[in-house]
Parts: sequence; structure tokens; C-alpha cells
Amino acid sequence: MSRTLDDVYAVIARMPGDDGEKSRLRETARRYHRACGCALSGVFLIVAILACVACLILAEPFRLSLIALGLAGIFGAGLLGKAIGIGWARVRLALMHRSLVRRLAT
Repeated sequence: MSRTLDDVYAVIARMPGDDGEKSRLRETARRYHRACGCALSGVFLIVAILACVACLILAEPFRLSLIALGLAGIFGAGLLGKAIGIGWARVRLALMHRSLVRRLAT
């Protein structure tokens, strides 16, 4: 496990309240920690494929180099979406930790 997830679990364990809420918070933290970025990567891929097809259709002088460029763009969009999805999940886990620490302090 990561340090941030361990910290979130430690804060959840110190929180007053019922076990149902603690279990829900643990599950949310685990989901953020295990996020793979596939959903956002899929969105980026769909947009990139649609843009590539539109460019191929609208290209006045059709060249084979456009296909290679389109495939590289689609691959790059998939990687970018995955990286952003994973990064966004890590940010959400850190924000959850900060929120729980503030809630525990009050």
C-alpha cells in the first residue's frame, strides 16, 4: 500500500462515528488508490479516433503519412488520458486525506 492510503486509513480509524461510514470511506480511498485511468483513457481514445477519421476524410490531398500520424496521435491520446486519470485519482486521494484530517480536528 502507499503511504497516502495508509495515512487515510489511520485517520479513518481515529474518526468517531459508525462503522458503516468508516467502511464507506475506506472503500472510497481504496478505489482512488487502485484507479488505473482506463475510463479517461477511453474517452481520450474515442475523441482522438473521431478527430483522426475527420482529418482523414477532410484531407484534400490524401497521403499515407496521415495514417501514421493519426495512429501516433491516437496512441499518444490514450497514454495521456491514462496518465491524467491516474494523476487525478492520486489528487483526489490526497484531497480526501486533507479533508478527513480537517474533519477530525474539529
